[in-house]
Amino acid sequence: MFKLLLLFSLIGMQVWFLFLTFHYSYYGIQLQRNEQFEWRISSFQFENTRINLGLQLGDKIIRVNDKDPNEDMTVRKWATIEQANSITISRNNQEIRITLSDKVQPAFDYISLFGEILSICISFLIYLKIPNSKSARFLSLVFLITGVIFMCIPPSARGDSLSKVLISDLVTIVPLVFLHFLILFFKEKSAIQLPTKFLTYLYGIMLLTFIGRFIYFSSLDTYDLYNLDYFCVLLFFLFGLLLNVIMFIHVFFKYRRENSSIQAIIKLVWFALFISAAPLAFLSFIPILVRDKPLVEPLYTGFFMLFFPISFSYMIVTKQLYDINILLRRILYTTLISMVPSAIIIVLIAFIFNTEANFQTLLFSFLFILTIISFLLYLLEYFVTKLDVIMFPRKYYLQLALKKIARNLRTIKSFRELKDIILVDIVSTLNVYGGAIVFQYQNSIESIGEGDLDLEEIEQCLRDGQLDDSTYSVFEINQNEEYACYLVTTRKKTNTLLSLEERQWLNLIISYLAVSLENIYLIRKLTMKLHELASQIPNEQAGQDFVWLRKSLFELQEQERYRIAADLHDTTMQDILLIRRKLISYIEHNEDRQQVLQAIKHLDLVNESLRQSCFELNPHLLQNIGLIQTIQATVDLDIGLNEYETHFHVEGSTVIESMDMEIKKHIFRIFQELMHNAKKHSKASKVTIKLAVIESYLCLFYKDNGVGLDPQALAKDKRLRTIANSGFGLEQMKSRVLHLNGHLELQSNKGSGVELTIRIPIPNQEGSAV
Repeated sequence: MFKLLLLFSLIGMQVWFLFLTFHYSYYGIQLQRNEQFEWRISSFQFENTRINLGLQLGDKIIRVNDKDPNEDMTVRKWATIEQANSITISRNNQEIRITLSDKVQPAFDYISLFGEILSICISFLIYLKIPNSKSARFLSLVFLITGVIFMCIPPSARGDSLSKVLISDLVTIVPLVFLHFLILFFKEKSAIQLPTKFLTYLYGIMLLTFIGRFIYFSSLDTYDLYNLDYFCVLLFFLFGLLLNVIMFIHVFFKYRRENSSIQAIIKLVWFALFISAAPLAFLSFIPILVRDKPLVEPLYTGFFMLFFPISFSYMIVTKQLYDINILLRRILYTTLISMVPSAIIIVLIAFIFNTEANFQTLLFSFLFILTIISFLLYLLEYFVTKLDVIMFPRKYYLQLALKKIARNLRTIKSFRELKDIILVDIVSTLNVYGGAIVFQYQNSIESIGEGDLDLEEIEQCLRDGQLDDSTYSVFEINQNEEYACYLVTTRKKTNTLLSLEERQWLNLIISYLAVSLENIYLIRKLTMKLHELASQIPNEQAGQDFVWLRKSLFELQEQERYRIAADLHDTTMQDILLIRRKLISYIEHNEDRQQVLQAIKHLDLVNESLRQSCFELNPHLLQNIGLIQTIQATVDLDIGLNEYETHFHVEGSTVIESMDMEIKKHIFRIFQELMHNAKKHSKASKVTIKLAVIESYLCLFYKDNGVGLDPQALAKDKRLRTIANSGFGLEQMKSRVLHLNGHLELQSNKGSGVELTIRIPIPNQEGSAV
């Protein structure tokens, strides 16, 4: 209810004050009453008023609006002539009647309106942005009071009693409200408890003076009282500023050793207070008290009072309260730099308007221009950042791409993911035909590419060390004893080389990539070492201590296989099916039927190959038809594709299919590895695989008549242990067997084939071996 009442009061005052401001002209004719109670002209606010109206200092005012001047409210109360249509003066015993005509609206009306809008907007902004802070509410009140003071200046100059009373009350109370804000602010930010009881007494005194000023709304002659009250208002304001200074000194010397953050806040307060209060105190109020005339009008120096609360608001909202040293340095340098163009502009103004310009106007103009230029320089970085998209579009889009790539790099888990997550953005941003990332090991090369480029050609050129710089741009990412990594890009589609700005951007991307690729390499190396550790455990008993390790590794493998299978099924296979439908549509329209048929057959082969890859990665048939039929389906699929005969036998199928799905997955993976080795290395003509239940064990027997292997030579062979290879052969199988608490026996000699026996205990319903 109070907030609503305050809002309507502000609106009502604003309407009334705007009516007075734009309905009545401002003349600025100041009077003084002598001992004979005669009203004489003592000064003119504007020299043009004296010239245009033909008035002189010392002229006696006989009538105002054809009435005795003591009957005119503005004369009797404020010793000024306003809201009048005519005056009659006496000069050299001659009466002269002067009609007061309308003139141009004075500049201070618009300056006051600007200060009002600025202050009230900041007040509401602070109130809305920081709603839960008591100190922020007082800071918002400081701006609101300042805004009302600016609101009252134009009607007060025209002799309005309400605006004069409000200005007197608000000018005296604003330093107290700000002091109250600072006390609450120190309590919130630094837990410093300062006394507030004395503020109650000061607010009480202010309330009494506010009630006493109701006399200005009466018909009494208040001329002498107003002159006294005017000086009291200035003294109260200066006293309020002095209280703020005393409070700062007290806080600084008492708490600076206990709380280091106080030092930063005190620096801000001293700096802001000096900038804000010094001009108003030393250029306006103190000269009025000493010589009854300001050096600079309070209207102009009053704007500096906004700097104090605005600086606090800026620090709080931007959370830079404790960065005062940086901000002060920035403000100081921007101000010093701004002095040069400001001085040049003022010199030009003085030279061009040498007859109209005076010292006060030039001084104010210099301060105003200096403030504007300093403010613009201070915000230059902000404006340049916001206008980057217009002023530097290429730089802007490179920065956007950099942010996207840096964000995506956090999700990279494997080398292959770099293609869709990173390479695509690099190729599109640089507008090149293609790009590739290449890992070069001592004995192998691994690469991924995007766009139009030949990976085999790039790999061969890297092996030979003869990559053509005119065709490709090569950037080294990482290089050490174990591997080297490169980013390779083609020429741009505009048939030009990369610009300096693009190369700098790419070097920054490479610095990010270097960290990510090193992490990927270390993860792959660590994974391989863990597999080796898990597979080389000397016996089953010792392997019990590493069950958690093997289980975690296998779970990660299965999750990755499932993810890759799902990606292939949802992307590549769907695209192939879409192309197939389009080709069938071409056939229906009789478009080169033979070539379309060939394309369909080729797509069917690719689709079948992808289905096989998906099945190998995620054997979904295990869930649908069971382990035995899945193995049989795999064997049947390979008939005619391999150079050897495959024989598969089963004994105890019921018990086998009743086993846990995790065990069946491991058995199937072991089967896949055996078939892979037979296909790639055995050179056998016959392969026999048997699954049987013997007593409480599931047994897998494998036998081929191939070239066999030398176990001693196998132990020395490091090919399966390099990062560039993704399989781990017999070590992988042994690791799975140990994970299932089983036992593996290998019998082979060079030239006599391979016999492998695996025994895995069948768990009972409670989970232990039967």
